[in-house]
Amino acid sequence: MLRLVRRADGSVVVDLKGKERGRGANISQSLDAFDQAIKKKALNRALKLDKPLKADDLSKLRTDFETALTEKALRKGKKSVTMKISKQEFVKIQSEK
Repeated sequence: MLRLVRRADGSVVVDLKGKERGRGANISQSLDAFDQAIKKKALNRALKLDKPLKADDLSKLRTDFETALTEKALRKGKKSVTMKISKQEFVKIQSEK
C-alpha cells in the first residue's frame, strides 16, 4: 500500500515514509488502483477534499505515484534507497517545498 496525504495547506502528496502529517488514504501499489480511485472520486472522499484536484495537480500526483512505485520496488524491506540527483534537480526540489 502507498499512502497519499492531504497536508494542512490542501496539497496532496505521496508519503513514502508514512510520517507526513495530515489526513491520509492508502492505495494499492498499482497505477490501475490509482486511476480507479481518481475515476470513482474515492480519493476526494477519503481525503475529504473541499474541491476536486485540478488536472495539472492530478498529473503531478500521478507522476509522483509512479516514482514512488519505482522506489518501493527498489527497496528491500524497510531499508532506504539512495538516489543520485544533480545539484540543479536538488535545488528545484527544495524550492518546491
